[in-house]
Amino acid sequence: MVTNGDPDVTDRGMPPSPETRRGPPLGAVIAIAGACLLMALMSAADTRFVTMHHDQAVPWDTILAGTAPRWILFAFALPLVLHVTLRRPPWPFALGTFALHVMLFVALATAHAIIHGWAGLSLLPFGTMFGFQPHVIRIWLNSTPLIVPLYCATLLTAWSIQQARERRARALRESQLENQLQAARLAALKAQLHPHFLYNTLNGISALVADRQNGAASVALEQLAELLHAAFRDDGRDLIPLHEEVVLAERYLALQQLRFRDRLRYDVAVASDACTCAVPPLILQPLVENAVVHGLARRSGAMRLTLDARRDGGYVTVVVAHDGAELPADWTPSSRGGVGLRNTRARLMSAFGDAAELRVQRRAGGGVESVMRVPAGASPDTPRDATPRATPNELQTV
Repeated sequence: MVTNGDPDVTDRGMPPSPETRRGPPLGAVIAIAGACLLMALMSAADTRFVTMHHDQAVPWDTILAGTAPRWILFAFALPLVLHVTLRRPPWPFALGTFALHVMLFVALATAHAIIHGWAGLSLLPFGTMFGFQPHVIRIWLNSTPLIVPLYCATLLTAWSIQQARERRARALRESQLENQLQAARLAALKAQLHPHFLYNTLNGISALVADRQNGAASVALEQLAELLHAAFRDDGRDLIPLHEEVVLAERYLALQQLRFRDRLRYDVAVASDACTCAVPPLILQPLVENAVVHGLARRSGAMRLTLDARRDGGYVTVVVAHDGAELPADWTPSSRGGVGLRNTRARLMSAFGDAAELRVQRRAGGGVESVMRVPAGASPDTPRDATPRATPNELQTV
């Protein structure tokens, strides 16, 4: 069964992915070579001990010359076996790969017997009762029980390296899939938010036309075009500076003021140390929109709306408040609200996790306030294009 639907990253027992078929890591090569050289020293020490015990002490250089060559062979050959095993692993069973490893084993055992036999006869003073060829055959037969576990240990090392690489590949794939899923969720939330925002705005412009306020409706359409250009432009950023969000909120308020005229007054105050803090795009839009739509819905008189942003230690607190219509009598702090509030909470959770907070509550003195609290340490993303967004000074209201 293929893991995560990716044919390159597979479960245990299936062919390994191309990412895991790279050569062995340098650390494994050094460890194998070092272990072989350590065995050479131990073998030389054993020979030295035997010769001294029989009062026939042989110099260290002679002993090393006679015992070390086979271990030097292993120091070079076993990393090669490791490399071949990672490139052509014998699991699952395949006849061609199995034959390759059998030939490697036979070649290694034969090379070991020849080198060890030559070194023993030529460099050590012990001699042998056999000729060279029978001596090599005897060494081949006697050394097989030694070479088999060495070869199997190398295969086990290759399997461990492959499994570690498979785990890293799976973790990377899962992380990539999680990021893609997160992006898809954000896209879905934005897709829900945009029609909701457009419906309310166009409904306001329709009311101006119905009241025969053609001049105001024309200006409102121009404001809407500027707002849409700034709000819906996809520049690849998941986080933008707070001051850019405030510009969008001011554009929307200016647009709504064309409709409600003297019934809507608003003030915006953003502390200088909060301007560059990062927030998701269009995160303030539902809060401001709810304040205007619901604050004036059941109220015939004027309403004042305030947008205040300030830095408080490691957090930025944004408060959108109005003195208009109250919350319903059955409203509780745990109420989730409509589409706009639900999406806003979901986007804050996606961007900041549990570090972000959004609550809607009754305002002291009447009205409603929405309080959003986000970490101040996040940095805004860099846009794909360098076209600057509008600044508050560019706003034109009637």
